[in-house]
Parts: sequence; structure tokens; C-alpha cells
Amino acid sequence: MVKDLDVEVTDVSGPIAVVTVTGELNLYTSGGFRTAVRGACGDGHPHLILDLAGVPFCDSSGLSALIMLHRWAGEAGGSLTLAAVPDRIARLLQMSGVDQTIPIKPTVRDALEQHPHGGDRTSTSQE
Repeated sequence: MVKDLDVEVTDVSGPIAVVTVTGELNLYTSGGFRTAVRGACGDGHPHLILDLAGVPFCDSSGLSALIMLHRWAGEAGGSLTLAAVPDRIARLLQMSGVDQTIPIKPTVRDALEQHPHGGDRTSTSQE
């Protein structure tokens, strides 16, 4: 838990961890957000799916944090996928060109089903 932002691993599917984010991604939360997400995938889950459905706002600091996490995941041999991105944030990602680098899926289920490592699933979620 980051002040004013909740970051929680809500599903582990083989090498994939689904991380649900709730709250604003901004100057005040972006540092703790990066740390929390990196910690969430440190247990043998190099592929991250960030569920952003609960994120009503993202500023340039939040955008920078997403880019840094994408780079970090790639350097660690993993990947970062964004899911359930609210329209306002989707527009920010599109205007900045980040949507050309970080995959975006309409739902977490789509992200899991379409992930290259989705066949490695042994889900521990309570779906």
C-alpha cells in the first residue's frame, strides 16, 4: 500500500502476476508505485499485467513510472501489459506514443488469454 494508492497482486498465473492498482498515479504516488510493483513480481513472476481499472488519473510522473516499469520488466526478462485502462489514461498513452511500446488489452482476462506465456497458467486466483 502506497499512500493514496493501493497496489495488490490479485492473480498469479505461472510466470504472470496480475497487479491491481487503485488510486491516482501522480507525482506523489509514482515512486512508491514503482517500488510496490517491482516487489510484487520479485517472486518468479517476471511478466506483469497491470489492472488499471481503478486508476482515475495519471499525470506525467505516473506515465514515466509505467515506462520505467516496462523497461525494468524487459531487462529482467519479463514483460509489462496494461489492462482495463480507463479512457482518459488510454488517451494519454496514445498521445504520448506509449501505446506503441506497452501492450494494452481491454480486460485482464484478454491480457491473460493473449499473453505469450498464458499457456503456462496454473492460476491461483479465485475467479
